[in-house]
Amino acid sequence: MKIIAVRHTSVNIPVGMCYGQTDVETASTFDIEKEQIAKKLLSENYQVIYSSPLTRCRKLAEYISKNIPVIYDSRLMELNFGKWEGHNWDEIAKTDEAKLWFNDWMNTFCPEGESYRQMINRVQDFLKLIVHKNKNVLIVTHGGVIRALISQVSDIEPQIAFDMKIDHGSIVKLNTHE
Repeated sequence: MKIIAVRHTSVNIPVGMCYGQTDVETASTFDIEKEQIAKKLLSENYQVIYSSPLTRCRKLAEYISKNIPVIYDSRLMELNFGKWEGHNWDEIAKTDEAKLWFNDWMNTFCPEGESYRQMINRVQDFLKLIVHKNKNVLIVTHGGVIRALISQVSDIEPQIAFDMKIDHGSIVKLNTHE
């Protein structure tokens, strides 16, 4: 089975804002970006589309879906940064909670949020659902989730995948072992 993971387009937020599971709007460049992504996907053969339910993913999934139904799954949402959501990373980084999280982001929960390990577990649960279908899938999601997918499907350590650059509108192709 082939997985085609697409990161949502640019978003309309202040620079440096932590927005994980906050439902933010797409940037004014959405129409241009969606066309570029759709053009890149023309040669791909997928039978089903899964998407994060957040607006920035949903809008893109609906645009590229054509006649393929989109299945929304909350396990494809970005990391839940809890009470940090909507705040600037420079300010967050000054807190004691952030210092603890930055030292062990893999296992330390964001205040009122989740750890990266918990997000990986969500992605693993999602992968168990789709591997039995034997279909090529398109997934419209977030950078953190794509990194978790890469880690799980390609047997790459999560810490290495976490450092991978996944730009807005990126397309990542993965082959599962099924």
